[in-house]
Amino acid sequence: MIKFLLAGILRDRSRSLFPILTVFIGTTLTVLMTGYIGGVMPDMIRLSAHLDAGHVKVTSQGYFEDRAQMPLDMALDDAEGIIDRLEAQFPDMMWKARTRFGGLLDIPDENGETRAQTAVSAQAADLISPNSTELEYLKIKSSLVDGSLPDDPFDIIVSKNLAESYGLAIGDMVTLMSSTVNGAMSFQNFRIAGTVVFGVAALDKGGAIIADIEGARMALDMNGGSTEILGFFKDDEYASERAQAVSDWINANLSVEGDPYSPTAFTMEDVNEFAALMQFAGAFIFIISAVFIAIMFIVLWNSGLMNGLRRYGEMGLRLAVGESKGHIYRSMLLESSLIGIIGTIFGTALGLFFVYLLQEYGLDISGIGASNTGDGIYYPDVIRGKIIPACFYIGFIPGLIAPFLGSLVSGRGIYKRQTASLFKELET
Repeated sequence: MIKFLLAGILRDRSRSLFPILTVFIGTTLTVLMTGYIGGVMPDMIRLSAHLDAGHVKVTSQGYFEDRAQMPLDMALDDAEGIIDRLEAQFPDMMWKARTRFGGLLDIPDENGETRAQTAVSAQAADLISPNSTELEYLKIKSSLVDGSLPDDPFDIIVSKNLAESYGLAIGDMVTLMSSTVNGAMSFQNFRIAGTVVFGVAALDKGGAIIADIEGARMALDMNGGSTEILGFFKDDEYASERAQAVSDWINANLSVEGDPYSPTAFTMEDVNEFAALMQFAGAFIFIISAVFIAIMFIVLWNSGLMNGLRRYGEMGLRLAVGESKGHIYRSMLLESSLIGIIGTIFGTALGLFFVYLLQEYGLDISGIGASNTGDGIYYPDVIRGKIIPACFYIGFIPGLIAPFLGSLVSGRGIYKRQTASLFKELET
């Protein structure tokens, strides 16, 4: 029977070509979208963790409550002491002190007089220690366009856009005006060591600067403190359960309830909308499958109705030779399954090819300004897909279910059609 139906599908293109194309296109898009999410989500999580959230973040309770204002007076006083304790307790993690602060960048002319001023958002990290990994985590080493890496506490890195906007050159001295942890005004000269293009529009298009944390501590009178401590698993893979266990231990052993200067910890999912984003990513495969099943079902249902009208003569002939309506109905369902298999195989192959291209070459979306989906959630400017195991089987879900459902509904016309009418169709 299968051989007979397969021969009919291949020979009679008028009844099989459109359904196969429908399944083919739907499967291709399903596999492509699955590979897209499989590549983009890990990149987005890794980028956001490196630049902002960490896998686990530790701040003071007071700083966390007003973190949008970056209150330096609520910074952790003994950040290095806390890091030493955390490294001893969690040897599978790396802990990095960072400080976020804002200020006004004063740009002098050749006579030392103010030529321009601009508001900047600054982040301080360990940039010059021999064993520091911050240059890689903050994408400085890979994104450096001009100049060199910092080698002095008062060297800073600025975005290429900021340098071009204000005519800054490598080696220029600028003055950063900010406030200290005690609320006093701070004026500190910094030398521009290099310019970078992060590949993240939220940073590249803004006034972003990165300073060494020791230089920032001296400028801000922090004396070993920092506004936050970020923890990263050494395999650089975020795991919700592991991160939650670390966060719970810190809150149970280091945090003092009611003390605004006491450390408090939270996981990456506690930051902004990461939890909802990760839940959506986990359910995406089922969502995209359901969408294409619904679309393909409607298309194939109508296609089945049209084919049924054209095939009434065939049905009449098969009834005339003694075949039952139930057998005809079941053969139509089997035929739709074969159509689904054929379309899915070719659609999966093409979808994998597109995912491979997206994985190898990427797609630059910097021009549409989608690099920042929210506060602390960063989207890479060049998106890349990834061929994951789900790409090999996900297309079979809509590719088999949709044509089967389409024939299941449209084939009911055989039972509603009177046998005598089918015989009459055979005569005409």
